[in-house]
Amino acid sequence: MKKFLFFILGVVFAFSFDWSGKVNWAISYDTAKSIAKKENKLIMVDVSLSHCPPCRYLATHVYTNDKVANYINSHFVPVFYLADKDNLPVEVQNYFQGSTPTILFIKPNGELFSAIYGARPPEVFLKALQEIEKRYKGNK
Repeated sequence: MKKFLFFILGVVFAFSFDWSGKVNWAISYDTAKSIAKKENKLIMVDVSLSHCPPCRYLATHVYTNDKVANYINSHFVPVFYLADKDNLPVEVQNYFQGSTPTILFIKPNGELFSAIYGARPPEVFLKALQEIEKRYKGNK
């Protein structure tokens, strides 16, 4: 009985996974959109899949990086979806083309501003975020 219990616990732990890292993800796209309008920030929508190795890389190596997480939390309104488990909001569905990870940067008015496809190391991802933010602030 003990072996069976340990087996079950092992299976549970093997399939449980923390996608959040150190990023303060909004509860929903509507919440993110509301905050983005108030703070005039881009909405950063990460669309991933449960069994996507590059998506897991973002969660374990990029979103856990202090510099990346702090930058995201300060300059964007982030929201996260698993395309194989969550219902994507209509605006997100319109821009999501099916490859993961896809990180969409959507203006508060719902217009797509930019996107990142695939995973990158923390330093490269941070530079991409900084460039997107710089372009967004320059477009106002």
